[in-house]
Amino acid sequence: MQGLASFVMRGRWQAALVIAGMALLPVLNLFSGAALVLVTLRQGLREGLLTGLLGVAASAILLLLLTGSVIPAAGLAGTFWLPLWLLAAILRYTVALDKTLPAALLGVTVAMLAYAAYLGDPTAWGAALLEQVLEPVLAPLGVAGDAAALAQVRELLAPLILGLIFANILFTILISLLLGRWWQALLYYPGGFRREFHELRLGRPMALMALGVFSLAVLLNQPLLVNLAMLWLVVYALQGVALVHGLVARAGLALGWLIGFYVLLALALPQLAVILCLLSVLDPWADFRARVKPRAGGR
Repeated sequence: MQGLASFVMRGRWQAALVIAGMALLPVLNLFSGAALVLVTLRQGLREGLLTGLLGVAASAILLLLLTGSVIPAAGLAGTFWLPLWLLAAILRYTVALDKTLPAALLGVTVAMLAYAAYLGDPTAWGAALLEQVLEPVLAPLGVAGDAAALAQVRELLAPLILGLIFANILFTILISLLLGRWWQALLYYPGGFRREFHELRLGRPMALMALGVFSLAVLLNQPLLVNLAMLWLVVYALQGVALVHGLVARAGLALGWLIGFYVLLALALPQLAVILCLLSVLDPWADFRARVKPRAGGR
């Protein structure tokens, strides 16, 4: 990982190569965003913007040769690279994750609400989208022919599609941002990201707003509120992961505890994400990390 980060910092063309080359690959697209974040954090907004534009141009040419269209590159520029560059700029000048994460949440929330207004009826749009993708996916399972089953799935998922898409965008942006910040610490401030991540706290005002959003989503069960709650869930589940890391480090527990945590997270993601979110919302008052006595010689 350090080798890839060092390659990014060798020059503008090397960084642009990583940005463009990994952008269209599942999972590896996180490294594309992290490269842009690293350049912006280390070399400033102008260099980050120029490198990002070079990466966009390279990915557009690559896509034009492979698919005959540059639309995916334009989509990535608007929904991934541009937000990451802006967030990296905020993080560079605030040097505070607890200010940058709310900015990401606000930006994606505004984008989701604007797109919902443009659609007019997000639920109908979600149903149409599901109709296009469900049958090819379910056909091998023998479900596609069951019209009643398909209708039931569409009815359940259609109101949530908008939130799921934007929650995925937010999650991808935040993971790339944290990865880029980790790369910066890895190269220039060893141990800096670890301390910053372990102490991540979003504060009581944010926690109160989160409680309000979650309560309204549960009580009213209005689709737009539920979709909005998904975005807050992403941010607070991520803070919950930071909380777990902080607790493990403070208690001086072995690395195996974190490995077990991530295995459990992979096996029961929805349930554990909700638990992490609730713990994070309560943390400003409970201060779980302060309740754990540091172990002498702990990690």
